[in-house]
Amino acid sequence: MTTDTTLNAADAVFEAEQAVSRACWVVEELQETIASALRVLDDAELDSAKAKLSERGSFYLEAAGEHLGRLRTRCNDMPDLTHDLFAHLHRASQSVTDARTLLDLADTSDPVIASEIAQLKPRIAVVGEMVALAKPVAQLAAQHVETAHQASRDVTALGLLEPVSLERSIATAGKELGRADEDVRLLGNIVDHAAASARESAGIASEITDSARRRMSERSRDPIPSASSLPTPRSPSR
Repeated sequence: MTTDTTLNAADAVFEAEQAVSRACWVVEELQETIASALRVLDDAELDSAKAKLSERGSFYLEAAGEHLGRLRTRCNDMPDLTHDLFAHLHRASQSVTDARTLLDLADTSDPVIASEIAQLKPRIAVVGEMVALAKPVAQLAAQHVETAHQASRDVTALGLLEPVSLERSIATAGKELGRADEDVRLLGNIVDHAAASARESAGIASEITDSARRRMSERSRDPIPSASSLPTPRSPSR
C-alpha cells in the first residue's frame, strides 16, 4: 500500500487521541457537577432534620425544598454532559477502528516504519479496549443521575408538608448520586488510562509520519534514469 495509507493511519490515531482527551474533560465536569449536587443534597438533608427538631419546622422544610430545586438544576446539566461524553467515546472508538484497519494495510517495506507500526498497534489496541469499557460505565452513571433527578422532581409543594415524603426523596437522591459518583470515579480512571495510551500512540504516530514523509522526500529526489543511461540491447547473434 502507498505511503498515504500510513499517513491516514497516523491521522486516525491523532483523532482518537483528541476524542479521548475531550472525553476526559467531560468526565471532569461530571465529577464536579455530581460533587456539587451531593453538597446541595447534604444541605437539604440537614434542613430536613432541623425541621423535626425546631419550632420553625415549616421554614426548614421550605429550605430543604429549595435545596432540592438546586439539585434539579444540577441534574438538568448532566444529560448534556453525558451526551457529549458518548459522542467523544463513539468518535474515539471509530477512529481506533480506522487506525487499526489502516495500520494493517500500511507499507512496512521500510524497516523503521515497520518497527514503529509494531510498537503502535498494541498501544492503540489498549485505547480501544478502554473506550469500550468506558461506555457501559458511563451508561450506568447516567442512569443513576436520572433516578436522582426523578427523586428531586417528586418533591412538590404539597410534598413539603409531608416530612416523610421529603426524607424519602432525599434518601433516594442521595443513594443514586452516591452510585453515580462511584461510577464516574471509575470512569475517570478508565478514561485516564485510555488518554495515557492515546498520548503514547500519538507520539509514535508522529514518528511514523516523520519517517513516511522522509521516505517520500527521498523517493522524490531519486533521479529518473534517462534513455541514454539504459543498457543498449544486444543484437541477436547470427
